[in-house]
Amino acid sequence: MKKNEFRIVLISGGIDPIAIATMEKFVAAGFLVVFLDSDDRKGRLVVSEMKAQKKPVDFFQVDTTQPEQLELVARQIFDKYKRIDVLINNSSSTHTLDSEDWQAVLDRSLKSVMNCIKYMAPYMVLNNFGRILNTTSLLGLYGEINQTNYNAVKNGVLGISKIWLMELSKNNITVNTVAPGYIESDYIGKNPPVMLKSITEKIPVRKIGKPIDVANAYFFLASEEASYINGTVLQVDGGYAV
Repeated sequence: MKKNEFRIVLISGGIDPIAIATMEKFVAAGFLVVFLDSDDRKGRLVVSEMKAQKKPVDFFQVDTTQPEQLELVARQIFDKYKRIDVLINNSSSTHTLDSEDWQAVLDRSLKSVMNCIKYMAPYMVLNNFGRILNTTSLLGLYGEINQTNYNAVKNGVLGISKIWLMELSKNNITVNTVAPGYIESDYIGKNPPVMLKSITEKIPVRKIGKPIDVANAYFFLASEEASYINGTVLQVDGGYAV
């Protein structure tokens, strides 16, 4: 993206601390952020809070696991703004085998990613420009006990990224993946102090990451400076995976 050029940044995957940090990062740089969430009340609350701070964001209520809904919303966004430039599929929650069934995890963390690319990418093609950023995780890359379904879907995200890269690169659309490590969140905060201490000691920089660290990775990969970076997996983990 050229400096000060108006772009539309679309964030899917629900509202979490990383999504909020990403919104603020792009808005501060002069871009308009559109986000998707199935929770209408929560979405409107975020818009209200952002606009109170004079931060331009827009919200569309949609269940991204439902193709018909997403196809309609994609058309509405394009009709309103005449472009969709950056798609960030920020689905980064953690699942365990005893808390969710396979289908629920597949729908939320894999089917949604596929649907968003399928229905947003054609509008990128129309403008011959796009950045697609998908989210896997270190657990998805390297595995973790009791995380079979989560590992499977996060590897699936890598597969989706590779295929769409082959399909879309000729249209000046890059597809990259971000792999967050341990990032501050409600989920991480639920761990007992002794476990957090153990995790931190395994991270070379000796600290848990912040949501802005992931937002910075998204921002760089969406930038003009990253226009020749395509098909990479950028690990945001403080060196944990070394």
